[in-house]
Amino acid sequence: MIEDTHPASVVLMATYNGGAHVAEQVNSVLSQQCAQLTLIVGDDNSADHTLEVLRHLDGKDRLRVVQYREPSGGAGQSFLRLMRDAELADADFVAFCDQDDVWAGDKISRAAAMLDSQCADGYSSAVTAFWPDGREQVLSQNSNQTDLDFLFEGAGQGCTFVLRGEFARQVQRYVREHQELLGAIHYHDWLVYAVSRALGKRWAFDPEPSMRYRQHDGNDTGARGAFAGVRKRIGLISDGWYANQVRQVIAAISVLDTTGALIPSDFLSIWKRQRDLKRRVHLARVLFMRGRRRSSDRAVLAVAALLGWL
Repeated sequence: MIEDTHPASVVLMATYNGGAHVAEQVNSVLSQQCAQLTLIVGDDNSADHTLEVLRHLDGKDRLRVVQYREPSGGAGQSFLRLMRDAELADADFVAFCDQDDVWAGDKISRAAAMLDSQCADGYSSAVTAFWPDGREQVLSQNSNQTDLDFLFEGAGQGCTFVLRGEFARQVQRYVREHQELLGAIHYHDWLVYAVSRALGKRWAFDPEPSMRYRQHDGNDTGARGAFAGVRKRIGLISDGWYANQVRQVIAAISVLDTTGALIPSDFLSIWKRQRDLKRRVHLARVLFMRGRRRSSDRAVLAVAALLGWL
């Protein structure tokens, strides 16, 4: 028997009331330029016709649907549950997939090529956001990693993530073994990026869009350049939600920090201080220099720290 040497890809899609757009997205995934591809859909107890749409799609031999009866509590938790339960043993590459976007035909093959060329374990890309009125906007990537960026952001849009199989299985083991630390995590992609840094993995940032990122009222966060997306992000910072997510990420990945060198000590000492004016100023200075990859985002964090929001 001749051994099949084509890479095997597993795509994980979390669905919830996605009947309006899920068929177009599934078809774009199953049309990938990949010899071996399995799409695993985890449905988060949808109340619309999502499951009916999935049952009537072509390509069922490569489509597996898991219907969860208990709501997960959100998109990030839905993905973490699917990551925990999915069969990934034979996967060479594992990708995350939202229910309402549209993938380019070469999305996974391009990601695989970049992972190989850069000897990386995780991949993300730019996206082309598009609106019902016909507007489009490319949301670019910034690859200027800092020693703190993984504590304050993910590696771009999680719906573009492609992980090398071995790394995906490490993430899966982590999720299975530390579920008690993950219940308050909102963004699974932020957590995965943080885990990659904790494990010393390399990340590949693709400056070219690999998919069309649909914008609508149901987006969890939405495009960063859109007014609604900006307003929502500011609200999440000002009400303390974002600072709490940073604390959740720090706690979640601390179990992987066997040397105590993962989180820079100068930042950690400031982060743990009592929230007085001196802390605000020192934290603002650190975050302005190193908080995130994009300089404009670092400036926002610095202002938020001065205002006492972090």
